[in-house]
Amino acid sequence: MSGSRMDTARTTNLAVKAAVQQIAPKFFFDPLTTARGAELGYDGLQFYIAGRGGVIGDASDDIVVDAFHYFEPGTIAAMWAAAAKIGTASDAAAAYAECCHAWGRAKLADFDGVDRLAEIAGKIAGANDLGATGRLSSGWRALQAADDAPAAAMHHLQTLREQRADLHALALRAHRIAPLEAQVGERKNEGMIKFFGWTEPFPELDAELEARRADAETLTDDLVAATYAVLDDAESADFARLAPAALAHLG
Repeated sequence: MSGSRMDTARTTNLAVKAAVQQIAPKFFFDPLTTARGAELGYDGLQFYIAGRGGVIGDASDDIVVDAFHYFEPGTIAAMWAAAAKIGTASDAAAAYAECCHAWGRAKLADFDGVDRLAEIAGKIAGANDLGATGRLSSGWRALQAADDAPAAAMHHLQTLREQRADLHALALRAHRIAPLEAQVGERKNEGMIKFFGWTEPFPELDAELEARRADAETLTDDLVAATYAVLDDAESADFARLAPAALAHLG
């Protein structure tokens, strides 16, 4: 891979980083998503766990803990077990994907450029299979995307969002940063840290941990950029323009 191609990919990553991280989660706890989960017997958090994670199948506790890297292990294992009593992982994933598609149709149908955004995001997702290294992104990549552009764009952006999270978990491990340490470094909000099942006392965010966390973020950016290197110059420029524009369109 040429240096110029990676340079372009790094620039593209920086341009779309916020959009990739922030667009897909907007459907997670949307009232319509929560209502659909309730119809199936899940509360909001259960549907989030079963639906988002159902793409990994009927997995063992260690696989679930690994996939949901940022959660406290006992908490995520218990929530997964509770959700499994309500419905199968595959059914939950299919229902959650339908909610993702419906949200895209409702929010992105009037976005100018949604067809091109869906095309480019789909190309990235289709060209990059992380396998067991990224169970959630691989699972979402394997799900059937919708045919219409607004829904397809949302599906592929969800896949790319999971891809970045999976690669970030890999980078955190490479820099010897435990999940709770990552939460303290990234959230800096006790309420959100506790949302992931962690309890006090929390580790101190000292200069050494902050430096390793910054290095992990840099490594994540490089890993994500490598997945964007599949794009040509025109596609890179369009993705760098359209993804942030879509985020702004969503307010």
